[in-house]
Amino acid sequence: MSEQAPPVLLLVGGERERLGALRQALDRRFGADYRVLTETAPERALSALARLRDRDEQVAVLVADLALPGMTGEEFLRRAHELHPFARRALAAPIFDRPAEQAIFRAMALGRVDMILVRPWDPAEHWLYPRIGLMLDEWVHETQPFGVNAMRIVAEPGAPRSHALHDLLYRNAVPFQTFSPSSPEGRRLLDTAGRDERRLPVCVYFDGRVQADPSVPQIAEMLGFHSRPQAGHYDMIVIGAGPAGLSAALSGASEGLRTLLVEPQTVGGQAGTTSMIRNFLGFPFGVSGKMLTTLARGQALLFGAELVFDRAVGLHTPGQPHLVTLASGSEVTGDAVVLSMGVRYRRLGAPGVEDLLGAGVFYGAALCEAPATRGQSIYVVGAGNSAGQAAVHLARFAEHVTLLVRGNSLSTTMSTYLIEQISARPNITVRADMQVVGAAGAGRLEQLTLYDAAVRRTETVAASALFILIGSQPGTDWLPAALMRDPAGFLLTGPDLVANRHLSTSWPLTRPPLPMETSVPGVFAAGDARHGSTKRVAAAVGEGVAAVQFAHRHFEDLAEQRPASR
Repeated sequence: MSEQAPPVLLLVGGERERLGALRQALDRRFGADYRVLTETAPERALSALARLRDRDEQVAVLVADLALPGMTGEEFLRRAHELHPFARRALAAPIFDRPAEQAIFRAMALGRVDMILVRPWDPAEHWLYPRIGLMLDEWVHETQPFGVNAMRIVAEPGAPRSHALHDLLYRNAVPFQTFSPSSPEGRRLLDTAGRDERRLPVCVYFDGRVQADPSVPQIAEMLGFHSRPQAGHYDMIVIGAGPAGLSAALSGASEGLRTLLVEPQTVGGQAGTTSMIRNFLGFPFGVSGKMLTTLARGQALLFGAELVFDRAVGLHTPGQPHLVTLASGSEVTGDAVVLSMGVRYRRLGAPGVEDLLGAGVFYGAALCEAPATRGQSIYVVGAGNSAGQAAVHLARFAEHVTLLVRGNSLSTTMSTYLIEQISARPNITVRADMQVVGAAGAGRLEQLTLYDAAVRRTETVAASALFILIGSQPGTDWLPAALMRDPAGFLLTGPDLVANRHLSTSWPLTRPPLPMETSVPGVFAAGDARHGSTKRVAAAVGEGVAAVQFAHRHFEDLAEQRPASR
């Protein structure tokens, strides 16, 4: 069996001498692992890409001049993308050519290009290699995510429990590989582990330890994470490790507060399922939600925050300190609590949908399932940015994606750049005035029943997968009644509490509630679960920081009260 050829970096430009210099520069840095190829004519380059595809050879990065003989660089990259949809794309232009830069920036905003390369790129260590390296890192992350696997899993393909486990590991950046129990490797793993097929999934860890159908806390412990708090009291307890919770934990720990971060399942929240965030400060070329939250988690832990995988089930606030009860039975107290548990996906409610959950039906983008949609016809329900981002990402894998929109337009609910990205994708169809009214399949989704409100008619369509992103509900139902909420369940804070005429009878302090503070002193809310919050990652990060700053004001109140109580 022949060895797999190294992945390709393809450079396309009209000037042979400049192209040769770029090839030499990239060969010096990346030549040990990649083949660097050049072509001056875009049509010949497209023919070469087609041959590479036919031989199942991988193309990692495409670099094209903005202006090429016979076509634009953007047009070349569009056609090349159809041949190699996972290759990262860069356009090159001269430095200080502002119109050219603006054209490339717009192409990047629309998702047509991933990077800008500005000539001259000397020194290459500063201007060239980091940007090529970033694209290679993203390509490897998406196409070859598993190097040394933390665990190998034996599980039935498509089973709901398998999906739940895959989603958990994927979103927590744990490398894994899955095998069917009927496959040779699956049978070998079961035999070696001394297990059978009666309790799946079976997880075999890198050091030989084995678990059958493990819970989240059991997996966390096996991978070296904590599933129980290490102390009984903390300065601050943060509930929920989405962007707001990660930001609060990082801010609190970096300021010397003993901080506990409690997360029931996956770090990153809904942001962790976003394929690409293009408008987050400091990431001009975009960043995946998974990468951003993985970095944020490491940063918070670096400053000393303690992360525990468990679920908060009770908050008792008769006074100070506040008592938090966890599903494992642990109890911890904190001088301040930040509620950043985010939101849950709103359920669709159509017959058959819940029965097929995890077996072709998924709430959210379910990025770990995207590779499994190759060559299939799939559906996405929703009209917001999350649904648009999911459709664009899934279109890189699926043969066809249909976006079902309940209203008659996307313009009032989705960002313009996403609408333009969707319009530019030939394998995405948008159907307005559509509702899913049924789902069916023998153990896995096979068909959907749709209702077209415009013509008042139902139809049945074949479907391999359904991704549902139709809004969200705050995860606040476990909280005590003392924490006031709006009719939808979002936590009221600060000025919104002052406007609530019931607050005067329940608020125990002479000062009004601080911004971000709930109706219980010392309990703050940040992120999507807070009433009036902006549902954006950057806003959630800012709210997490702000909640900690106002917690310091609460600590000052406590310091003033303690001497008086002696």
